[in-house]
Amino acid sequence: MHLVERAVWEPPDDESRLVEFGPPIFGFVPQPRLQERGWDWYSSHGVTLEAEAHYWLADRTGNFWFEDSPVGPVGLAELRGFVFTDRSGSTKRGGDPIRDALNQHLQYVVMNHTKNPHEFGSKEWADLHTRQQNQVEQSRAQKADLQVEQNLYPAIAVTVARFRATTAAISGRIVTVVLHEADVDKIEPVLTRRL
Repeated sequence: MHLVERAVWEPPDDESRLVEFGPPIFGFVPQPRLQERGWDWYSSHGVTLEAEAHYWLADRTGNFWFEDSPVGPVGLAELRGFVFTDRSGSTKRGGDPIRDALNQHLQYVVMNHTKNPHEFGSKEWADLHTRQQNQVEQSRAQKADLQVEQNLYPAIAVTVARFRATTAAISGRIVTVVLHEADVDKIEPVLTRRL
């Protein structure tokens, strides 16, 4: 019997991608109950249009409950929310770029992180997602603020399916924070310039 040494998971090289995307890029201010998990990217025709930050959220005792998985450590209490940094106009939806970014990111989170009791790909599954998408697009935006360090920026906010998206134009970027209402009191929803 031969024992094969298990490969040690290493996080992706987010720093080089962040530099490639260019400043400014935003994320949550450091805080004890959050740990940066990594980043996702959206690119089109070789141009990176969006950087999406993910965070682990500790439980009320401060435990992140990490478990090993084939792609690395997985936190069982992951924050049900995200920080998106977009190049202006990257959604290519043709409307107001701030509302378009809010709609796109809130739809993504609502459709991917709410339970859908129907079989994947079925008509019922698709109908539910269509209703969720319409609900996001038809919801009236409210005035809000998005805090980056000590500065407040005028923003708009929409809440659908217990997720609240807040979006603002900041330093030539469009920044969206999407949080589940159950997590709002658990973290400080203040951003910092990650780069």
